[in-house]
Formats: sequence, structure tokens, C-alpha cells
Amino acid sequence: MKLYVYGTLLRGEKNHHVLDGATLLYERQILQAKMFDTGNGYPAIELTNDSTIFGEIYEVPDHLWPALDLLEGYTGDDSTDLYSKEFVNVQTMDELLEVAVYTICDESMKMLEIPSGDWISYRKSVEVLT
Repeated sequence: MKLYVYGTLLRGEKNHHVLDGATLLYERQILQAKMFDTGNGYPAIELTNDSTIFGEIYEVPDHLWPALDLLEGYTGDDSTDLYSKEFVNVQTMDELLEVAVYTICDESMKMLEIPSGDWISYRKSVEVLT
């Protein structure tokens, strides 16, 4: 199954190691979504048609999904989960892919919108200010 990542799971970010064994298929892929800084050192997104974000697409082996779900606070119960796991289509230069993406469940996590939709650039700009 394929996964779209946009935050701390990106290459070079603090949780990328959870994807050890996954295969990077595409970089800098656009997804129709809004990105938010949660105030906790990681972003969250909600799917929307009026904004875009940037991320990477991975082919993820079955044995990695439990660790990913744990990291994302996903159990399948929207009333208690931090994130939902949704399936969306992403158009790459080569093909249309169905991917899983973790989206915001807990509305209180929407601390500040990140208009660029680029977590790494945003994180680096915030580090410069602090």
C-alpha cells in the first residue's frame, strides 16, 4: 500500500526512520489539502480543494503499518484518534495513484495554518526566528 507523507516522516525529518524498509516512489508531490502547525513539532492536514501541500509518496510494506499507525495516533476511532487514515488519489507525472494519508481528527490541533504547504521550509523558517 502507498502512503503520502508531508511532515516528520519526510526524508531528513525526525520520524523518517519509521519508514525504514519503505520505498520512495515520488518526491515533491502535490495534494489538495491545508496544512497546520499543531504547536507540538509536527503538522496536521485536512483535505480541501482550495489549497495544496507538498509531500512524498512511499510504497510501504505491510509490516510497517502498525508502527505508522502508532506514531500517528490512529486506531480507527475518530472520537479518540489524533489522525484519520484516508485514501485519496494523487496525480503524479506518470500515473494516478491511490495513497493513504493521515489527516487531522482533533480540531484543536489547528494552531496555525501553513499557507506554503511545505513543512520543511516552514520548520526551518520557525527555527531561524527562535
